[in-house]
Amino acid sequence: MTFERSFMNFVQILSEEETTPEISPSALADVGKEYALRSIVCIVSSLKESDSSSEPDVIIPLFGPVPENEPPAYLFKNTLNGRKTVTFHVYLRDNKTWNEEEYQSFAIVIDILMIHTERFLLGKVVKDSALTQYLTGLPNSGGFIAYATRLCESGEIMNYDSFFFNLKSYGLISRRYGLSEGDEIMKRYAKKLREFCQQDEIVAHFGGDNYTALIKKERTKAFLKYISAVPVYGIKNDKKEDLKVAAVTGVYAVDESLKEPGQLISRAAMALSYAKNVANKPYVFVNKAMSTRIYRQKQIEDRYEEALSSDEFRIYLQPKVDIFTGEIVGAESLTRWFCNGVVLYPTEFVPILEQEGMVASLDLYVLRKTCEFIKNWENKGLEPVQVSVNFSRRDLNYKNLAKEIVTIIDESGVDRSLLQIEVTETASEDERLLMTSFLKALKDKGIDTAIDDFGTGYSSLSNLRDFPVTMIKIDRSFISNESIENSNNDEIVLRNIINLAKELNIKVLTEGVERVEQVELLKKVDCHFVQGFLYDNPMPEQEFQKRLIEKKA
Repeated sequence: MTFERSFMNFVQILSEEETTPEISPSALADVGKEYALRSIVCIVSSLKESDSSSEPDVIIPLFGPVPENEPPAYLFKNTLNGRKTVTFHVYLRDNKTWNEEEYQSFAIVIDILMIHTERFLLGKVVKDSALTQYLTGLPNSGGFIAYATRLCESGEIMNYDSFFFNLKSYGLISRRYGLSEGDEIMKRYAKKLREFCQQDEIVAHFGGDNYTALIKKERTKAFLKYISAVPVYGIKNDKKEDLKVAAVTGVYAVDESLKEPGQLISRAAMALSYAKNVANKPYVFVNKAMSTRIYRQKQIEDRYEEALSSDEFRIYLQPKVDIFTGEIVGAESLTRWFCNGVVLYPTEFVPILEQEGMVASLDLYVLRKTCEFIKNWENKGLEPVQVSVNFSRRDLNYKNLAKEIVTIIDESGVDRSLLQIEVTETASEDERLLMTSFLKALKDKGIDTAIDDFGTGYSSLSNLRDFPVTMIKIDRSFISNESIENSNNDEIVLRNIINLAKELNIKVLTEGVERVEQVELLKKVDCHFVQGFLYDNPMPEQEFQKRLIEKKA
């Protein structure tokens, strides 16, 4: 076969597919015979000045085996994208060499082969970039999932632990060094993480300061220690400053409960959230209780809107009592969620609704139902008592809240004096300002207000002066002490709070009354109004109607 014919076959075969490494042995078969080819190996290297200079060389066999520790007969080199060098190592059979004419004609073969190989490499770069974080060059979430999927399919994933971690105080680093140098520090940090990982491990960057990793179980302790203080440096005013970057980490020790690769991220992220927001620790491992809690939280979030529209929330009423007469002087509306045959109490769902910014709709729902109860009592000829409704401090950011409360009460046809709005005392100065404005708006509309859990917030006595309220509800902790010394101190504090409140024309009610001796203490300090299990549990509205008729708890 002539060179022209074998060359045309070579060009035609290479042009048929874009997978150059796979088809090049066939393309070079005829040409190889004429030029005594034994092997051609393509080696892709990163230039020293490039961002990827630390990456290992990529070896791509194009024809024949890869010789070990043997110098090539000929080298052909080119630069790809200004970042990488592509070198073709050519090995010949039987120590053959080419004359000048053979060298020049084969150089044309190499030029064609190089064009197709570089096209293949550029296509691979484009494909890989979709799986790579642009700043650090680490795999992104897609790259992580792709790698994890392969481990899951092979069953090797059981040998790994999954990590999700954030960098501590990275915002301070960025402010100190500026955004540009902050990016460079992030690149150096990523390089350090890559250096720690073994060939069959992965660390990925999801953007910002969010990282994830799959590390062999036997190296978990070493990895946690490593990311607790990764040494990098920053440059400020042309001076190099050493610093250590620490991380807060969630760890999922992969087990048989893993169903799909995404859980490697979600479970480790769940532990990270727990480490940051609950445990305040540098790292936390996923445990069963945590998983149950998160699952429960998601159930509540997903079911809430439907439950509200389906009237799954029931309103219970707990009487407020005058301990000197035994008369019912009021009540508090409390909510229970009847969810798929299970009763959920406010402590289970209210914090979650507050966290997700959903609690205002529930508080307004309770207010509407309470107004319906009062109107129903009036229609039946019963003398109603004032009923209080709790509103979360999170509701205070809703600027039209006071207006909406007034609208709901007025539309129900109930007198405003029969409703009282309770808000829990706050320790936040920002919330104090919002609360003062909210309470004043209600007072101006003739609606009574109360501070719940009084004594647990900051500067409680100044709240008596600043908050326009008609009642304070003293927290149960003031009457729960068992020791005589503490009980004596509580009595002194209670008496002074009650006397001060009376002088300010503010009523006082004590919560959590469960024992007779607590009643005796409250009588001594002249606190008339109480609420607690000693007198009555929260009860359905129908049951509370009987109390209204009897007027006794």
